[in-house]
Amino acid sequence: MQEERFNTRDLTYSAWHRRHSTRRFVGIEKAQSLAMIDLDGALYVEYDDGSKSPVALIETAIDVGQKYKAASVLMNLARMSGLPCYCVLYKCANDPNPANPLMPDISHFRIKRLWPKPDREWRRLEPTEWAHALLKIRAWSARRFDEVANDSVY
Repeated sequence: MQEERFNTRDLTYSAWHRRHSTRRFVGIEKAQSLAMIDLDGALYVEYDDGSKSPVALIETAIDVGQKYKAASVLMNLARMSGLPCYCVLYKCANDPNPANPLMPDISHFRIKRLWPKPDREWRRLEPTEWAHALLKIRAWSARRFDEVANDSVY
């Protein structure tokens, strides 16, 4: 088993993802649909707030310029579950998060889709872009699950 690297968990992404924070980017109604649960402080499961169905797996870490973030177990879980998964690196801003002044805000993200169709390179996204991407990921997963749920074979 690996040892904890920093002996603490950073909660910046958790604070950024809360509805009172993301409403800055997508409005309160859509922000309320951006539900997630923290599995270990670095792995998040995006889920549909109504059905509680998982829609994506996300590994997070503070962006310190790293080229690589280990996420093999997450990718295997994604393959087994059929859920998309992403690695999200975030850069802490100098300003506090307006929804939680005890936490720093996030200045930008580096995102890499790990499964399906893994990205080769990191994509740099602004907070508004990542909030909108989370909404698109939800819509994609909802359509996919609706197709299976409405298929006469299943």
